[in-house]
Amino acid sequence: MEVISTGVKLLDDTLGGGIPVGFTTLVTGSPGAGMELFAKQFATAGKPTENVVYVSTTERNEDVLSTMKRYGWKHEINIINIGTRYYEKVLARKLEVSKYRYEGLSREDIDTLIHGAESEREENFLSNLTYEVSKLDPPLRLVIDSLDFFLEQRPHKDVISALRMIKAHVQHSESVAFFTLQKDVYEKSTYSGIEGVVDCIIELDTWIEKADYKRFVVIKKLRNHPERTGVFRYLIGENGIAITKTS
Repeated sequence: MEVISTGVKLLDDTLGGGIPVGFTTLVTGSPGAGMELFAKQFATAGKPTENVVYVSTTERNEDVLSTMKRYGWKHEINIINIGTRYYEKVLARKLEVSKYRYEGLSREDIDTLIHGAESEREENFLSNLTYEVSKLDPPLRLVIDSLDFFLEQRPHKDVISALRMIKAHVQHSESVAFFTLQKDVYEKSTYSGIEGVVDCIIELDTWIEKADYKRFVVIKKLRNHPERTGVFRYLIGENGIAITKTS
C-alpha cells in the first residue's frame, strides 16, 4: 500500500513509512500542544503530484503562510478560508446589527437597512465545505484546521455525516485528509462517532511535571495495524514538530 509523509520523520517510521493513501487522520490535543502547527507541517510535506488544500477556520491566509515561511517549509498551497467567510457573512453583520441597536433602531429597521429579507438566511458552512471538497482535483492532501468550528456551528451528527462523505471521497480519489480537534471539550458520543469514522488517530498530550514541560504524541489508532500504536516524546523546535524518543 502506498504511503505519504506526515512531515515528521520518526512518526513516519513508526507508522510504517507514513499515512496510507486513502486514509483520514484525526489529530487531537489541548491548546498549546501544537495541533495547528502540525496541520501546517503535514500540509507542506506534500509531493509535487498532490493537490495540497488547507482549510482554515481561525487564521487569515497571510498568518498561515507566514508560519510556513518562518519554518522554511514550502508554502505553495491552496487555502480555503472558512474563518474569513464566517467573519464577512456572519460576524461582520452581527457587529453592524449591534451598532444599530446601540443607536436605538428597531430590529425591523435594522433588517431593512442592512440586508432586508436576506438578513435571516442561515449560512451552512459545513455544506459549503463538503461542496468545496467535492470539486477539488485529486490526488488531494486535504487539511482541515479545525473541526471545532463546524461542531460549534452545526449539530454534531451532521458533522460526523460530513466526515463520512469526505472519507468516502478521499478513499475513492486515492487521497489523504487530516483534521484537528480539541480534546476534552465535547461529549463522549461525539468523540466516539468521529473516531469511528477516521482511519488514524494521533493525540498530542502535554503536562508539567516538577517544572518540566513534557510533550507526548500518542498513536491511538492506525486502521488494521494495532501493533503500531504507542506513546512517544516530541518537541517543537526550529524545524517544527519532531519525535525525540520512545517514552
